[in-house]
Amino acid sequence: MSQPELTLYHSWISSASRKVRFCLAEKGLAYKPLKVSLAKFEHHSDWYKKLNPSGVVPALMVDGVPYVESNFINEFLDDAFPAPPLRPTDAAEIHDMRVWSKYIDDICLPAIQKHNWMMNYHPMARAWTDEQLEERLAAIPTENRRQVWYRMARDPYTDEELQTALNILLDMRDKIEARTKRAAWIVGDAFSLADINAAPYAKRLEELDAGAFDCANFPNAGAW
Repeated sequence: MSQPELTLYHSWISSASRKVRFCLAEKGLAYKPLKVSLAKFEHHSDWYKKLNPSGVVPALMVDGVPYVESNFINEFLDDAFPAPPLRPTDAAEIHDMRVWSKYIDDICLPAIQKHNWMMNYHPMARAWTDEQLEERLAAIPTENRRQVWYRMARDPYTDEELQTALNILLDMRDKIEARTKRAAWIVGDAFSLADINAAPYAKRLEELDAGAFDCANFPNAGAW
């Protein structure tokens, strides 16, 4: 049976896109990468919102059918292409993997985004006129993202908010250290989607704080 045609709509700097690219690489799957320019707001365009109504990247097309939400895309890939397996076989560990992945998305992603958005988008958004801002906001399909873009343009995150976000990411590092002290990987002794889903956030933390995974102080997380 031949592999279905895979097309990944993604952004190189998007942590969620990195998760899916990581999974595709581990599976050894060929796919067509199509870059969605976040700087040009292509993810808010009508054509892209037909693929992903939330207006975020990535979206994976499988024989013309769109799949969205990076964690769910990765679980789909593990179901559709089971070798090599990227989920535990133990039911308790599967639950742990999903709870961990939800923690990454619900807690760590917003923290990463505060730094990413201030660095990449605030300098541009603050220069918009009120009319330009209104036009941009009208194209964004979710209220949460509209609020973030308004803040980028008119009410940027404070130093205190950015430090709180960094502390959340450092706590993630501490959790990785504790987990990889107990076992080889984040969930048990086998590499899994738990590791894939966390890796882009760990890499981004290292970019924000070069010593975050220093092996002298965090030997297990650093080795991970």
